[in-house]
Amino acid sequence: MATKTEATRETRTDSSAPGMRNQGLVSGQAHEFAIILPLKPGGGKRMRDRLTDSVTAGTQALDKMGTLHDLRFVLFDNDTRVIFASTYDGGFEQYIKDFATLVPDLIIAQYQSEAIVFYSAYPNVTVKQVWKGQRVLKAFEELLDEASS
Repeated sequence: MATKTEATRETRTDSSAPGMRNQGLVSGQAHEFAIILPLKPGGGKRMRDRLTDSVTAGTQALDKMGTLHDLRFVLFDNDTRVIFASTYDGGFEQYIKDFATLVPDLIIAQYQSEAIVFYSAYPNVTVKQVWKGQRVLKAFEELLDEASS
């Protein structure tokens, strides 16, 4: 578990654009990211309507990133604010580039808020490694099933 005082931070490379230094806490390869955004009146309802209708399409678009472990939107304070939180592999600059090119409507870095505590159950495993592990496990289980029949 990474806390603010224990977090391992990557150093910003010279090629990083201004404002693109790594954000949030780091645990192994996993990075946390959270932003709290103010909403205009009716914004909570509009978000619910838009995101509820696009869950399947959004999931397919997010899978294209290949570095995103999870994300969530949570409306609070009577729909006057929303928190966006996610866990991703690699550097912040690539994460933002992926969102900007693959799912540009989902994130605004200006409102980044660092977590007090950040935990990842598998901090040294990337999303692609998890997917590969699931494929290998499925193939192995099918092999065992075939051998036992």
